Amino acid sequence: SYSRFSSSDIYSSLGLEDFPCVGDTSGTEEDTDSAILYGTLRGSIVGLRYYTGIVNNNEMVALQREPNNPYDKNAVKVNNVNGDQVGHIKKELAAALAGIMDNKLALVEGVVPYGAKNAFTMPVQMSFWGREENKEAVLDQLKRHGFKLAPPLKECGFGSKWISGRAGPSYGTPVHAAVQLTTEQLKSEFDKLFEDLKEDDKTCEMEGAEAVGTLLLPHQKQALAWMVSRENSNDLPPFWEERSNVYYNILTNFAEKKRPKNVLGGILADDMGLGKTLTTIALILTNFQDGKPLPVEKISSDKFSRNFNTNGLTDSTREMKGTGKERTHWYELPLVKVSYISTLEGRKYECHQKNQKLYKAEMPGSIQDTFFFFFLFIPEDQKKYSDVGPRATLIVCPLSVLSNWIDQFEQHIHKDFHVNIYVYYGSDRSKDPSVLSEQDIVLTTYNILATDYGNRGDSPLHKVKWLRIVLDEGHTIRNPNAQQTKAALNLEGRRRWVLTGTPIQNSVKDLWSLISFLKLKPFTDQEWWHRTIQRPVTMGATGGLGRLQSLIRSITLRRTKTSKVKGKPVLELPERKVLIQHVALTEEERQIYQSVQKEGKAAISRFFTDGTVLAHYADILGVLLRLRQLCCHPHLCSFSADNKTPKELHETLVNKMRLVLSSGSDEECAVCLESLTLPVITRCAHVFCKPCIFEVIRREQPNAKCPLCRNELRVEHLVECPLEEEMDSSNGKKSDQAWMSSSKINALMHALIELRRDHPTAKCLVVSQFTRFLSLIENPLKESGFSFTRLDGSMAQKKRVEAIQCFQSSQAGSPTVMLLSLKAGGVGLNLTAASRVFLMDPAWNPAAEDQCFDRCHRLGQKQNVVITKFIVKDSVEENMLKIQNKKRELAAGAFAAKKPSASEVKQTKINEIKALIDL
Repeated sequence: SYSRFSSSDIYSSLGLEDFPCVGDTSGTEEDTDSAILYGTLRGSIVGLRYYTGIVNNNEMVALQREPNNPYDKNAVKVNNVNGDQVGHIKKELAAALAGIMDNKLALVEGVVPYGAKNAFTMPVQMSFWGREENKEAVLDQLKRHGFKLAPPLKECGFGSKWISGRAGPSYGTPVHAAVQLTTEQLKSEFDKLFEDLKEDDKTCEMEGAEAVGTLLLPHQKQALAWMVSRENSNDLPPFWEERSNVYYNILTNFAEKKRPKNVLGGILADDMGLGKTLTTIALILTNFQDGKPLPVEKISSDKFSRNFNTNGLTDSTREMKGTGKERTHWYELPLVKVSYISTLEGRKYECHQKNQKLYKAEMPGSIQDTFFFFFLFIPEDQKKYSDVGPRATLIVCPLSVLSNWIDQFEQHIHKDFHVNIYVYYGSDRSKDPSVLSEQDIVLTTYNILATDYGNRGDSPLHKVKWLRIVLDEGHTIRNPNAQQTKAALNLEGRRRWVLTGTPIQNSVKDLWSLISFLKLKPFTDQEWWHRTIQRPVTMGATGGLGRLQSLIRSITLRRTKTSKVKGKPVLELPERKVLIQHVALTEEERQIYQSVQKEGKAAISRFFTDGTVLAHYADILGVLLRLRQLCCHPHLCSFSADNKTPKELHETLVNKMRLVLSSGSDEECAVCLESLTLPVITRCAHVFCKPCIFEVIRREQPNAKCPLCRNELRVEHLVECPLEEEMDSSNGKKSDQAWMSSSKINALMHALIELRRDHPTAKCLVVSQFTRFLSLIENPLKESGFSFTRLDGSMAQKKRVEAIQCFQSSQAGSPTVMLLSLKAGGVGLNLTAASRVFLMDPAWNPAAEDQCFDRCHRLGQKQNVVITKFIVKDSVEENMLKIQNKKRELAAGAFAAKKPSASEVKQTKINEIKALIDL
């Protein structure tokens, strides 16, 4: 994109090869977001006759450093939108630009006002964008070489009146100050993109193929019709026009003779709980090649039973000893072609051929029985479809929803049809691309995709040409520098789909990876996305939002739970009520709470007086965490106020980081302002994303300073975070203290016993951020005879699946209570068996709570949902509720909001600390 020179030498010296610096794609993220226009400069492009690239009037061009050019080490080459070289910047000007570009002082962007008048040279109008503090250095560098910037003109972002408004929109100062938004507001801003739009093209309905075993609701039939029409469409992609046999891009003014490929796919952004999974399964079965359904073999029910029971099968039950009490039964099946199977557990089920008949191993007592029968086999006569092109659909999802997909296949594929499904997971997964390409569906996780991609050139998933690639919870790839994003962008497939209820989580920037995955030209290159969409939107330029709207509209379908189809709401969900239940602490509990509060207040006041609040941020979070834990149970708060005893600083830092992360404060990295990824802690006890802080150190060498408190920063002083599983398991350790109850546990048990008396079969979720608190709640549940199950982050995939299936079961004696950690309850789970939720402690981020509530208040819920939040009166919890409400009320245009600066972030944090501790 902007300045694609290599900085690998700097990286290898820091051992950072795994973290491509953000600067290699777009200055730094922060730079591009807070960039101002320094001014413009007219220059010349020379050497046209040596290159094939052509440009039109007012066409955008990319300037790229070429330090290894044998004739001139300062060379700056000029490329058109297609990446074809047009020429070079004239030598004298290149000498001035090289220093600016190499030191990342500014982004230099070009527009050619009119094409070549001769074969040698053409003009280029350059704009210089950068951070306020670098402006003087840029002006000095140009001045030394005899160049001076023209001031930016008010009415035009490119500082030139004769440049068409299309190529260079004007950037007025935004009217409102920038405000950081909550997830909820971003969601409503995103929904505003779809307001006042006539959705005529998205209202026709389509029935699913015969193999779809579930009747689709009207809104799902609409989604299916829209998805099929997108896959079979031959339209031009957004922003392209055909003009006298040339295809013209109206944003960049680039033109070419070759017809740009349309996106055969898009973004299905329906709200959570509207059945995106079912619609996708229907699409796979309904739209194979030439608008025909996927050719899957039909089995008549008398000769085949879906559950592999013995009825209708010749039972040649040779018994073989399994492990322990298991017996392995072999059933002879009337099928021919056999494929190797790997299952979730990594346990092999092998299928053997004998006299052209197939045997299947069934292991009673294993949870795998419930999924095994999807992995079915292609009869000989249907074996090869490769002559009509690719067959397989790849679905990539987070691990937490893997079992949900398997359940949904079981539920929605008609029992009379064979569909070949392969779960590409576990250590013994087949690495043979030909096995994968013969499946109908291959299901895998983002982690597996990234791991395989990391083994240079040895990723089976990247060797298959897929018919269709589906990214479930597609916002997972929003960070362009993450390995899983790169792995997803490099998959090869004809049709591409992104499923996500939240395409924009923090800013319009989140969309780039999704648009790039869809292979939407010219946005696959971040520079054109940034210049034509992202910057105009974040700077509030006229027309910026309009462009985004027409782009999103053309490739996205979104309905919310309140959308209407034929005058009726899409989803008639039962009512959802949220009640606040205040809890009073006992005299003894109140005394402990007040003493810790008094001590904490004194310490924090001291930090305020000394002006060292942020240098002690982890300590402050520690005080707040202890107060929050004391609201739940005195035993949670067992650690000392100062961690000075451990022998090593290292251990203290790891403990402090655990504290920051386990305090559930949805801590953001102060550099990228996203939730932490690969967290590391500095000596001054501040936690950042590893790639972000490495980039800061690289940029500020050799005198790097902590972005929050300006203390010295060195790579070797950073400490990495232990894995979540390790953190969770340490929380669950049995303590030596004798068990005792607490006011909150008493309030919960009172509510549960009352609920059991009035509604004996009602099921409920008991949710907390503290896994140790969940362990303390187990005791009274057992004593009062409740049957319960548990789901938290430390559990293996197999145990999670068992817990969910067991809880969702409607059989007598199945658990009526699920103990759920807030973190584990966040993604893709379906817990509609529950109609009551007890939230034991409030979360910092209201969106995390709402996501958890949506696990039971979604499609499939038949009863009214009642949510009870337990809040201790006159405590830090009441103050947290106020902050939550503030976050919800913050209002501004999300897409036109610039990100807050580091100093604004600091100020917000300081204000929150004051409010929480009542200073």
